[in-house]
Amino acid sequence: MHCAYQRFWHSSVRLDKDELVVEATYCSTDQELCARMIVDPESFIVRQAWWEVYRAPGEDYPRITKIPGLEGMTAYFGCGKKLREVLSPMQFPEAKDLFAEGVRGVVQSETFLWENRGYAGTKEYENYWYDLYDGACRYYSNTDRVTNKWYDHVGYTHRSGTLFNRMKSQFLYQRKKDALIVGHLHDSFHSVAIELELENGEGKIISAKGEILRAPDPVCAEAAVFMDTLKGVFPLEMGKKELAILLGGGNGCVHLIDLVFDGAKTFSLYREREKY
Repeated sequence: MHCAYQRFWHSSVRLDKDELVVEATYCSTDQELCARMIVDPESFIVRQAWWEVYRAPGEDYPRITKIPGLEGMTAYFGCGKKLREVLSPMQFPEAKDLFAEGVRGVVQSETFLWENRGYAGTKEYENYWYDLYDGACRYYSNTDRVTNKWYDHVGYTHRSGTLFNRMKSQFLYQRKKDALIVGHLHDSFHSVAIELELENGEGKIISAKGEILRAPDPVCAEAAVFMDTLKGVFPLEMGKKELAILLGGGNGCVHLIDLVFDGAKTFSLYREREKY
């Protein structure tokens, strides 16, 4: 067994005086890319945005490109259409995913920006999320069983400097007849891991394991049981919504779903790399 392919992501949101500095960086065996935004901490409106390429096939030197089409966009739920309109013409399909990752970081940073966002207190902010995310994941689908409120899990209500960090990684280990993919997600509020064994041919999943190491409530860890439904599945033939249904839908964990989807993409990218 040997490590044949790697992918890493790091996204962060930092409060610097009157602006949020948002960065989502992707570094793989093949590429090094970054999506960067300056965002207003009250309205979440994007003031400036840049796309940065440091290493990629066909690129001879680093370049930074300003993306004026994203200026004025609200970096929050519902901005996916705008991201697609502005970024789809770019030669890098990774741009949309990285800017979307930056937006997710902004949403997570709201935990410490509730006053900037106009909430009277943390209780009001928590209630907003209970309404907004009702039925969307294991935690918010089982509020009658939850023993930890959001800020009980976080441990405090204010934070300065870097408001949110998220690291994701994917490792592909090649073996004689199959590939082992190990995926990790660590951020300011969660820690999740998966292992996928895929046949080298069409990528059928031989086995799948998941661990939820840190989450808002013990009820979240129950979502790992849905990993068993992946055995025998061909993930390269499925979209993210189909995988999400297999992994429990609203009773699953969105981070497990993301890691499995990323794992399938990792296997696909590795196959394409070996092909050429």
